Amino acid sequence: MKKGLTRNITLFIALFAVIITMISGGVSIFMSRNAVQSEANRALSEMTSLGAEKITDAISSRLLILQEIANRSRTQSMDWATQQSSLKTDIERLGYLDFAIVSLKGEAHYILEGDTLDLSDRTYVQKALAGEANASDVLISKKTNTAVLMYAVPITNNGKVVGALIARRDGNALFEITDEMGYGNDGYAYIINSDGVTVAHPNRDLVMQQFKPIEAAKTDETFEPVAKVFQKVLDEKSGISQYTYKGVPLLYAFEPIEGTTWYLINTATEDEVFAGSGKLVKTLLTISIVIVLLAIIVSWGLGLSIARPIVRMTNIVNKQASLDFIKIEDPVLVRLSHRKDEIGLMTTSLFEMSDNVRALLENVSNTAEQVSATSEELTATSNQSATASGEVAETINDIAQSAGSQAEYTSEAAGQLKSLSDEIRNNMQQVERMAVNTQMIRAMIDDGLSVISQLSHQAAKNNEASEVAFNSIIRTNESTAKISDASQMITSISEQTNLLALNASIEAARAGEHGRGFAVVAEEIRKLAEQSRSTTATIDQMLSSLNVDAKTAVNRMQESEELVKEQANNIEVVKKTFEEITSAVINSEEIVLSVGDSSERMEGLKAQVSDRIVSLSSLAEENAASTEEASASVEEQTASAIEIASASEDLAKMAQGLQEMISKFKI
Repeated sequence: MKKGLTRNITLFIALFAVIITMISGGVSIFMSRNAVQSEANRALSEMTSLGAEKITDAISSRLLILQEIANRSRTQSMDWATQQSSLKTDIERLGYLDFAIVSLKGEAHYILEGDTLDLSDRTYVQKALAGEANASDVLISKKTNTAVLMYAVPITNNGKVVGALIARRDGNALFEITDEMGYGNDGYAYIINSDGVTVAHPNRDLVMQQFKPIEAAKTDETFEPVAKVFQKVLDEKSGISQYTYKGVPLLYAFEPIEGTTWYLINTATEDEVFAGSGKLVKTLLTISIVIVLLAIIVSWGLGLSIARPIVRMTNIVNKQASLDFIKIEDPVLVRLSHRKDEIGLMTTSLFEMSDNVRALLENVSNTAEQVSATSEELTATSNQSATASGEVAETINDIAQSAGSQAEYTSEAAGQLKSLSDEIRNNMQQVERMAVNTQMIRAMIDDGLSVISQLSHQAAKNNEASEVAFNSIIRTNESTAKISDASQMITSISEQTNLLALNASIEAARAGEHGRGFAVVAEEIRKLAEQSRSTTATIDQMLSSLNVDAKTAVNRMQESEELVKEQANNIEVVKKTFEEITSAVINSEEIVLSVGDSSERMEGLKAQVSDRIVSLSSLAEENAASTEEASASVEEQTASAIEIASASEDLAKMAQGLQEMISKFKI
C-alpha cells in the first residue's frame, strides 16, 4: 500500500506539472510570437513612414532649391544667353545631369546639351507651367537608356508664369535612398506609382522594364501574389500586411509619399522577424524538463511523507477491526499527532476515536448492570398499576358529564359565528369596490402627470429654441453694424478713388497724346468708383431696413420669452397640484388595502374559531364515547401489568447477554 500510494501521488503531481508546463510554455511561445510580430509591425510601419518622409524631404528640398534658382532675376529675364551662362555652374554643383528652360509653348532648351525638345505633352511640364513645382516619375531616357528623374518648377515674373525650369537627375539617387531601407538583412524597400508601375527597386531591371505586376499577372500566375500587394497598396494607401512570394513569407508596410503619386513599400522576411523565437522554444523546453524532474523528486518525497503515517494508522485500524481497543502507545503516532497539518489532525482523531470507543464500551457494560436492576423494579411497579386502574374508572364518569355540557355550548357559538361571517363578507365586498375606484383615480392622475411632464419638456425646448433665435438675431444685429462700418469705409475709398481718377485725368490731359491711354484707364477707374459708391448706398439702405427688422424681432422674442416663462410656471403649479392629489390618493389606497387586509384576517380568524368550535363539539361527542372505551381499557391495563412483569424477566436475561458480548472487547 505504501509503495502504491507514493507512486500514485508522484505520478499525479508529475502529470500535473507536465500539463501546466506545456500550457504555460505554449502560452509563452504564442504570446512572445505575437509580441515579436506586433513589435516588428510597429517598427516596419515606423520605418516606412520615416522613409516616405525622407523621400518627401529630399524631393521638396530639391524643388525648393530649384525654385530659388528660378526666382533669380537672370532666370526670370527669359533671355537664353543670360540663363545659359547663369545656370551652367548650378548643374554640376547640385548634382544634376542637365537643366532646361521651357517656354510657355512647352519647348525645352537644354543648357548643356543644347537640344530643343517639345515637352508640352509631359505632365510634369504642364504642372510647372500651371505654377506647381513637382517631380516626375522615374523615366527611362531614350537617349542614354538610363533611369532619370525630372524636377520642374515655374519661372514667374511680376506674379505671372513666364516659363519653367526643369532639371534632369540620375534615377540612382532615388535608388540609393530606397536601398538603405528594409527590415534587417533580408528586407528591402521599393516604390510604385499610382499606375502600379515599379519606380524604384533593388532589382534595377524591373525599373528599366517599367514592370507592372497587375498587368503581368493576367498572363503569368507567378506574379499574382505581387499583383495583389500592388492592388492592396493602391486601394488602401497605407497599412501593413503579409504575403508569400516564391515560397518566402514576407511582412510589408506601405505609405504614400507626400507631394508625389508614389507609394513606399518596405518588406521584412518572417524568418528574420521570428529568428529569436527558436531560441526561446529551446530555452522553454529545457526549463520545462527541469521543472518536471524537480516535480517528480518533490512529489516522491511528498508521497513518502504522506504514505508512512497512513500505513501506521492502518495498522491501528486493523487491530480495532479485531476488537482490540487497547490504548495506543506507538511513539511514532504520538509524534505525528503533534503536527499542525492534516496528518496530525487524522492521528489525533484516531487517538480520540479509540478513547471514545473504549469509554463507550465501559458505559455500555455499566448500563447493562443497571438494566438488570431496573427490570426487578419494573415488576414491582406493574403491581401498583393494577391498583391505580380503579381510580381511573371513577375519573371517567366525571369526564362523561362534562362532555354533555360542552356540546351544548359549542352549538350556540357556531350559530353566532355564522352571523359574524356574513357581516365580514359584506365589508370585504365594499372594500374591494373602494380599491378599484382608487386605482382608477390613480391611473387618471398618472396620465395627467405624464401630459404635464410632456408639456414641461416641450416648454423647456421652446425656451431653448427662443434663446437660440434671440442670440442669432442679436448676432445678426451686431453683424449689420459691422457691415455698415465696412460699407462706409468702401464709400470713403470710392470717393478717394474718384478723386485719384480725376487727378489722373487732369495729368493725362496735361500729357496730351502720350497720356491718352492713361486717361482711358482713369475714366474706367472713376466709373468703378461711382459704381462702388452706388452699390454702397444700396447696401446702406438694405442694412437700415435689416436693422429695423432685427430690433422688432428682438422685442417680439423678449415678449415671447416672458410668455414661455409664465407658461412654464403655470405648468409647475399644475404639476405640484397633481402630485399632492397623487399623494392623497396613495394614502387612501393604503388605508383601503389596510382595511381589506384586516377584513381578510378577520375572516381567517372567524374560520379558525369556527373550526375550533366544531372541533370542540366533536371532542365532546368523542369524550362521551371514550368513557366507555376507557372502562374497557382499565381491564386491559390490568392484563398489561401481568405482561410487563413477564417482560422484565426477559429484559434481565438480555442484559446478561450484553455483558457477555462486551467482555470480548479488549479495553
